[in-house]
Amino acid sequence: MKQREFYDDPIIQKAYTAKKLLDLAFLIKAQVTEVYVHRGMIFPVSCSSTLLFLNKCGPASVTEVARALQHPHQTVAQHLTTLSKLSIIDKQADQTDRRRVEYVLTDLGAAQAKLLDEYNQDAARVFEQLDQDIGTDLGSVLDTGIAALKRQSMGDRFWDQFEAETVQS
Repeated sequence: MKQREFYDDPIIQKAYTAKKLLDLAFLIKAQVTEVYVHRGMIFPVSCSSTLLFLNKCGPASVTEVARALQHPHQTVAQHLTTLSKLSIIDKQADQTDRRRVEYVLTDLGAAQAKLLDEYNQDAARVFEQLDQDIGTDLGSVLDTGIAALKRQSMGDRFWDQFEAETVQS
């Protein structure tokens, strides 16, 4: 069986919806990386929301950034390490609690954040064009899917549809 035939199977098309979402995310990330480089942004696409948060909200700890972005603590810590190595952010001790470490933008970080803000304005228009091409608001569809899975997880959906039938048999 050729790869294309494998993915054309209707069962596989539905069962591997999450793979398609990942494929879309990787495709967008790869294509946006080219735009970042062209526009002089030196940080990885994956660090964008962390940089955006620090630019909009000012100095913050790892925990504050993670909580606000709803990302795992370890992921945010890795992003902060990357941004620090690029001299986009610095660490500083909180003036009121010297044990607490905050992250702040450097001058380079402020310049990079400005480029990110400009990109975000243009990206919103580009995604509107994509929405027109596909005939739906992709962001809204994704938000609806996330909300539905928060109301009822995939595990619960399997249980409700298949496992309960097995118990009854």
